[in-house]
Amino acid sequence: MSPTAAHPVQSHVRNAITIDVEDWLSALYPQRPVTDRFVVNTRKVLQALATRQTRGTFFVLGRVAEKAPQIVREIQAAGHEVQSHGYGHELLHHLTPARFRADLEHSKKLLEDITGCPVNGYRAPAFSITTQTLWALDVLAETGFTYDSSVFPLRTRRYGIDGAPYYPHVLRTPGGHELHEFPVATYRLAGRRIPAGGGGYFRLFPYFVLRRGIRQLNVAGHPATIYMHPYEYNPGEISELPYAISWKTRLHQSLGRRWFPRRMDRLLTEFRFGSIRDVIAAVSDWPRHEHKPQPAE
Repeated sequence: MSPTAAHPVQSHVRNAITIDVEDWLSALYPQRPVTDRFVVNTRKVLQALATRQTRGTFFVLGRVAEKAPQIVREIQAAGHEVQSHGYGHELLHHLTPARFRADLEHSKKLLEDITGCPVNGYRAPAFSITTQTLWALDVLAETGFTYDSSVFPLRTRRYGIDGAPYYPHVLRTPGGHELHEFPVATYRLAGRRIPAGGGGYFRLFPYFVLRRGIRQLNVAGHPATIYMHPYEYNPGEISELPYAISWKTRLHQSLGRRWFPRRMDRLLTEFRFGSIRDVIAAVSDWPRHEHKPQPAE
């Protein structure tokens, strides 16, 4: 029995598949140079999506686009959407609004020069738009961005906003602008909301958690947003690097990579996916939400 037959889903809902294109080493350790591994890894993702005839949104880091503009052109030529992951993978709470604007504009111009197309979608490094960095939403709108996928709709140790909507919506920024927001899919279990939208959660959690999270959203009529990284298609990468990496980081970042491609392929057979641009075009009536700034401490 096929996965689709075994697990019927709401196939009329198109979900968003997103890829954060970065080099694992330089993203985690910004002082390190960008390696060429991300090119090979990204081509594996392109092949996996081509096999399932699926288009996605690739949030491309400026540093890697600068090093290998040809891979950005390959992403575009395959019919995918190229959008911004910022330039230097600096967390927003380490930046001032002025520095964030400069990082954003640099990345946007770089990608637009390579692709010849407008760049109007963004994902912050490590989902670092939080209650302390809501000012970033206004900077996005002021620099020509129309959608964002940076708000993690629950609070974790490193990021997230408690109480943020868990479904795609139109948000009103603290400064009065409007953006489409695509939070990563989460899953309601025993009265709690837990992450189920990809990345490390997808590698470490049982597969049924991710599947049920998407189904919960789809049954309610909401698209789910899933994310991944090209390096998750390379299980041996960390052990091959000529650098000292702590055992904790090595363990956390390596676990689950071996079966990640098979899990993602199964997901692509069980649900309908497309780019964020495809999802925006498919939905006519978006729920609305307002993010209010935190009072000064």
